[in-house]
Amino acid sequence: MNKPKSTIGVSRYTTFPITSDDSEGTIYGTPIPVPGTVKIAPTDKGSTNVFDADDGAYETDSYIEDMGHEITNADIPPEVENVWRGLGSNKYMVEVDKDAAGKAPDFGVAWMLRKHDGHFRLARYYKGKFGFASNVGGETKPSNGAPNHQTAVATFKAVYRDSDDKAYAFIDTAVLPEGVTESEAIEKWFTDPNWYPTDATATPTVQEGE
Repeated sequence: MNKPKSTIGVSRYTTFPITSDDSEGTIYGTPIPVPGTVKIAPTDKGSTNVFDADDGAYETDSYIEDMGHEITNADIPPEVENVWRGLGSNKYMVEVDKDAAGKAPDFGVAWMLRKHDGHFRLARYYKGKFGFASNVGGETKPSNGAPNHQTAVATFKAVYRDSDDKAYAFIDTAVLPEGVTESEAIEKWFTDPNWYPTDATATPTVQEGE
C-alpha cells in the first residue's frame, strides 16, 4: 500500500435535484454548482450493536447512523437557499412560512478534495435533504484591522436512495481504472451522479449459449 496523502482543500460543491427515484432508477436534474465552500464536515458515525443470547454475545451488527454532512460556505445566496428549501426560485428574498419544512426536495451532492500529491478525492451522496439554521447572524465590523469573515451553514441529511439502496461513494483520481483519465473522471463526477469508472480492459461477461 502506498503512503497515504493528506487532503489540503475542498471545492466544486455541486447539487443535483432528483426528479425521480424508484425501482426503474434514479434520475437527476441539471447540476447546480455552489461556489464558496469553506468546509465540509461529515456527520456519519459508525456504530455497532450486540445481540445477547445464551448468556453472552451472540451476534454483532455494524451500521452507519447520521449520514450526511454540514457545509460551511462563504455565503448561501437567496436563490440557492430557496431551491434547497423547496420555496421556489426567487433570487431576491427568502421567505419561510410554517409549511417550509415539508417542501424541501431531494438532492444528490458532490464535491472535490485536493490531495497533497496534486490528485483529488471525489465524493458524492446520492440522496438527501438540506436543512438550515437562519443565515442572518452577524457581528460588528472592528474599527481597525481586518474584519472577520462570517460564513453561512447548512446541513445535508442523507438517506439510501430507493432505486438501489446506495448512500454515498468516493474515489481517488490517483488510482483509476485503465482507460479512465483524471480529467474525464472529474468531468463525469460533476455532471452525472450515476457515473461509475469502468476498466476499459475488463473482459465482457458472455452468457451461456452466446
